[in-house]
Amino acid sequence: MEIKKGYFIITDITGYTIFLTSSELDHAHNIIQALFDSQLEVIGKPLQVSNFQGDAILCHVPEEAIIDGATLINQLNNIYTAFANKIAEMQIDPPCGCNACANITMLDLKMFLHYGQYLVKTVGSGEEIIGTDVITIHRMMKNDVVKKTGIRSYLLMSEQAAQHLALEASPPKYVGYSETYEHLGKIDMFVSQLGSGKGLAYQPV
Repeated sequence: MEIKKGYFIITDITGYTIFLTSSELDHAHNIIQALFDSQLEVIGKPLQVSNFQGDAILCHVPEEAIIDGATLINQLNNIYTAFANKIAEMQIDPPCGCNACANITMLDLKMFLHYGQYLVKTVGSGEEIIGTDVITIHRMMKNDVVKKTGIRSYLLMSEQAAQHLALEASPPKYVGYSETYEHLGKIDMFVSQLGSGKGLAYQPV
């Protein structure tokens, strides 16, 4: 297997667990599926869907497929916009008056972006990406961004990804952030607001 370098993206639906447990399962499933479909309509080349993980979509893209870092960030913003538009559409014209329809407002989207090495492994008729950096982006999902910033819909990007995308990750658009993870150590990152939501300015603690 050839070691590749590239970017990993996870889109993760906020409020998924409480939404499912407090809503009618059949209607809740239809709503979640519609939200996944809204993202998949925008997720396209150069992004490649690796797998679905309950409330999340894992994508990857080889580094040679990204010519301009801003283009990738714009694509992520477009994914969020499609998600937010679907939420708004379902609120304006909800299918019915069930708990699932009433609870749509508790759902939002957050994204994670990292750069590193990976291997593509064949599993049955599909493929799976593996490697330490794939583990890293999953660990990035465990964080205190909401607690420390008040931002619910955010892009959390590793410093490594920002450097390879040649992004000028400076305030006020990007806010410095870090977490320390077991076996991985300290990961320096940047937080950026998705959509029009407003969070509190990040204050290190």
